[in-house]
Amino acid sequence: MKETKRILLVDDDADDQEFFIEAISRIENATLFEVANNGKEALQKLEDTNHLPDIIFLDINMPVMNGIECLHAIINNPLTKNIPVVILSSATPQKDLARKIGAKAFIKKSADGKTLRREVGLMIDLDFILNFEIANQTFKNGRAVS
Repeated sequence: MKETKRILLVDDDADDQEFFIEAISRIENATLFEVANNGKEALQKLEDTNHLPDIIFLDINMPVMNGIECLHAIINNPLTKNIPVVILSSATPQKDLARKIGAKAFIKKSADGKTLRREVGLMIDLDFILNFEIANQTFKNGRAVS
């Protein structure tokens, strides 16, 4: 049995949040840690918890603090820098910048529930060190492929 992973979703769009929550509710080894509506809220939730999430799914375009700014803060914080961050966004022009900053993978948002569930599931199960090439490939095509 796979270890259950705690997931932090950072996305300002209520419909996308609901879609994501539905997808991970069907993934056996995933549980929702928290949902944050922007980067600032996410950083506050990370600071206020005693148990950090195992993986963060981060949108780029958000108010207050966008995903790029949030990613910078996560990577530069000794307590959170080792949490894998997967960009989950339709903002594909900034995916290369996100990779340079330290994002581990990129998934282009999909309106197809099965696709989202499969790709999120792959990211949850991925060892980002051993499977670096698989994760890195997502920046090229925006899709998680096993």
